[in-house]
Amino acid sequence: MNKWRMSAGLTAVQMTYVVMLSIAVPALVYLYKTYSYSGEQIQAQAYTYPQSYVPDAQCSDGAARVADHEALKSEKNVGFNVTTPSNYRSDFPHRLLMVWAPSGFNDKLSERFTGLTGLATQQGYIVVHIASVPLGFKALDELATIPKQVIARWCVNDKQVYYTGHSDGGTVANALAVIDAREVSPRVIAPSAMGMQGDDMSAYQCPDPTNVLLMHNQGDDHFSGYGDGVAAWWAQCNQCGAAKPSSVHPDCMEFADCTDGVRTLFCQADGNHAYWPAFYHNMLDFFDERAGLN
Repeated sequence: MNKWRMSAGLTAVQMTYVVMLSIAVPALVYLYKTYSYSGEQIQAQAYTYPQSYVPDAQCSDGAARVADHEALKSEKNVGFNVTTPSNYRSDFPHRLLMVWAPSGFNDKLSERFTGLTGLATQQGYIVVHIASVPLGFKALDELATIPKQVIARWCVNDKQVYYTGHSDGGTVANALAVIDAREVSPRVIAPSAMGMQGDDMSAYQCPDPTNVLLMHNQGDDHFSGYGDGVAAWWAQCNQCGAAKPSSVHPDCMEFADCTDGVRTLFCQADGNHAYWPAFYHNMLDFFDERAGLN
């Protein structure tokens, strides 16, 4: 019977797979084209360095030079790539942007999804894209080592470290700011569509006051309603007052008068879980402002 079926053509099961593929492949192509960036948006750009600056004494003469999507691995084999400004100077203390990936995305797919490389390197960042891994406490402990690994090799101002990411990447960006194993304290976190809720946050102690731009789309049915409790947790930790609409960041509510001058925003764009809202909410402008650059 099996030989007859093979010679007679595709079985019903095989036909089902063919039909499913014929539907899924165009859908994936559409999603990829709709929700991905290319060209200069994922290429290193030159940074206009200050005409004069004090060279960073902590950066050794042997500090790494220009990196163009340099592929590296953590001690436990988590893949990531590093991109510096195309005219990188090894004695200038750069800002560091860590971009954590959505579930199932490698570092390259994550870069195409977020489109941050071109603008960020043009603004003086060293940009790191990290491949996703199945999340758990051990995985978070390992991911927490990667910023330190980059800081040890490139000239980075360790007080100017920024975390962002979408979905699982947003979860990582948020979790690494509060877990005990963190080796670097970010200046700003900007998680998007993350899978943590307010109840999850209750297990952690408040870190030092931290700037937060929490993004969670209104139409996110995958993690529906997850953002509110986390925003409230950060507002409490940052000792903020009541929230009011931001005049600078679209569809964002900002909690007032947070301690130590930090800012805490909760942003809700009109999009689904697959929508990356960082440019709409002016995330990089928020980073610049928090760095004292505008």
